[in-house]
Amino acid sequence: MDIERINDNTLKLFITYSDIEDRGYTREEIWYNRAKGEELFWDVIGEVNTDDYFDLDGPIWIHINASESGLEVVVTRAAVNNDSETSSMIGSFEDDLHIADQLNEMEESIFNAIGGKASKEEEVLENARFRFKDIDELVPLAERAAQIGVPSALYKWDNYYYLFVDLQHLEQADARNVVALCSEYLSASKMTLHRLEEYAETIIAEDCFETIISYF
Repeated sequence: MDIERINDNTLKLFITYSDIEDRGYTREEIWYNRAKGEELFWDVIGEVNTDDYFDLDGPIWIHINASESGLEVVVTRAAVNNDSETSSMIGSFEDDLHIADQLNEMEESIFNAIGGKASKEEEVLENARFRFKDIDELVPLAERAAQIGVPSALYKWDNYYYLFVDLQHLEQADARNVVALCSEYLSASKMTLHRLEEYAETIIAEDCFETIISYF
C-alpha cells in the first residue's frame, strides 16, 4: 500500500487489487460483501492511525475512488480549534460520518472503473468489455464462465484481444457476479461494442467461452 501525506490533516492511500488479495480478500467480497469491505477499510485505517502519520480519533472524511488497478482512499482528519469544535473545513460533513456511506460510494466508483458511469448503472450491467494481451489469459476464465452460459464474443484490435460479455438477459445480481468473475482474470475496458464491431477483427463471433475450452 502506498501512502502519501498531502498536508497535516490529509493522507492519500493507494492499494492495488493484488495487495487486497494478499490481505485475504477477494474482489467479489470487496464489491458485494458490505461486512468484508468495511473490515478491509478499517484494516487500512489501522495502519495509518499511528504517530508516524496522524491520530485519527474524532471525525474524519473519507473519499474513495476506484480504478482498474486498485483503490485510492483520501482520508482527511477534522481540524479542531481550541474550543474542541471542528473547523469550517469539515462543517459540511456530519461529525458521525458512517463508513457505510463511504462503502456505497466505493461501490459506485468500482462500477465506474469496470465500464460505465454510476448514473448509468443499468446500462453498465447490460454488457461488459475486457482487454488482454495473450489468448492464454482467457482460458481459465472460459473454463468457469462456460458453465454459466453467458453470451460472449472475442475481438482483436491493435495487438490486444477484447472480450465482450452480454449481460442484458441476466438478473442484476447474476450480472454483477459475471463481471466480478471476469475481473479476476482480465482488465476491464471502456472500448464500446460499436467500435469493436466497426474496427476490430472478429475472432469468435459468439459463444466465446465454449469455443475457447473446446480448443484448449
